[in-house]
Amino acid sequence: MKREISGLFKSTSARLTLFVLVLGIALVVGRGACAPRSGIALKDYEVARDYKQAIELFERNRYWLTADPKSPVEYSFSTLSPNKDPRYRGTMTIKVLRNNGDLVGFIAYYMKSPVFGFVLYVAVDERYRGKKLADKLMKHALDDLISRGAQRIELITRPTNISAQRVYERIGFHELGRDNTYVFYEYRP
Repeated sequence: MKREISGLFKSTSARLTLFVLVLGIALVVGRGACAPRSGIALKDYEVARDYKQAIELFERNRYWLTADPKSPVEYSFSTLSPNKDPRYRGTMTIKVLRNNGDLVGFIAYYMKSPVFGFVLYVAVDERYRGKKLADKLMKHALDDLISRGAQRIELITRPTNISAQRVYERIGFHELGRDNTYVFYEYRP
């Protein structure tokens, strides 16, 4: 039997065909074990699991996320509140992107009124930028705010944050105006 099989693959084209066939099978069978997998998943924010990594990511990106050096980020991320106004306590939604246990991005948003939504923070870890993860976070927030009744959604960013402005414009936000500190954006479904 061995002699019969080896005789089948004496020609170069037969050996090449066998090689391609074996390689193809190895790629298909080994795909799960060898190919890199994207373990990035969108999850609900959990204070116990996410707080520390979210604050670390926020602090690395503080300049881009807020112009207020006294921004109550620790309060916001521990109480799900966009500010210290008691009327908003617990009203902020935070979604996180996790990759195999690591928090690689988050978005925080809330309803300012029954018809007005606001995106407060969007951050993606530097190592994961350029993969459209901010788009994924933004689209989820827009869908969620619209499902809650938002007829208008706003956000602000710095005039120098060009990459964020590209994301916002790509998903349908329109610039309302700007000053030296902020660019104001609006989305209407």
